[in-house]
Formats: sequence, C-alpha cells, structure tokens
Amino acid sequence: MKRIIVADSSALFSLFIDTDVNHKKAKKIKEQYLKQGGLIVIPSEVFADLINILGKKFNHQAAVWAATVVLQSKTFVIENTLESVRNAALKKFEDQSGSVSFTDCIVMALADEFETKETFGFDESFKKNGYIRIGIDK
Repeated sequence: MKRIIVADSSALFSLFIDTDVNHKKAKKIKEQYLKQGGLIVIPSEVFADLINILGKKFNHQAAVWAATVVLQSKTFVIENTLESVRNAALKKFEDQSGSVSFTDCIVMALADEFETKETFGFDESFKKNGYIRIGIDK
C-alpha cells in the first residue's frame, strides 16, 4: 500500500500560487514526498474549499486550472467524505479553539480513517492535535 498523506487547503493553495509565501516549501514537500511513492488524498470538502478560495482571491480561470491539475493528476486523489468521518470531524471541532476550521477537522478525521498521522498542511492545529505536518514537523 502506498504511503498516504491527507492534504489541507493551506498547503494546496501554497502549492498552486507561486506568489504565496509558502509556495517553495509546498512544492519541495510535494516533490520529496512523491519520490517516496506517496499519494496525496484530498477530502472533497478541501477540494471545494480550494476552488472557492482561488475563485474569490484570483478568478474562476485560476480555480478551474488548479481543479484540472488535481483531477488529471495521479498524485492527488479526491476522497468523498463518509458520514462516519464527518461525525468524527464534528467531535474534533467541538473541542478545538475558535481558530480551527471544520475543514481542518475533516483533514484530521480522514487521516484517522486512513490510519496516518501525516498531513500536507501548514496550520499549527494539526501539530497541536498530534498530527505530523510533513516537511515541517519531525
């Protein structure tokens, strides 16, 4: 089985936007991870969040471009979130500080579902909850 990490909007946004402060870091993490034969799983909510953010901050053309890259890539897999994962995410969300989004909790709950602690995201909330932000946390 391939090594799996679960992606958050923060890292994906940085990966696609070359002017983002974390772009080089996101690109390096992705390239190093792929050399190890990994698969980047994107929860469907994160995919929608990414496209909405890109559409609002830039334009629909940029959002469609990023969506097409993800959809045509063998690197990324979009995972539809099961009810059990949504329920687990809601439980996590209930115990988080106000700065943690429900989407972050979806990422953590899906990581649990795949029995991994590895995330592709920059939010401190992942580390605080015992997850490893690949390329950042040791």
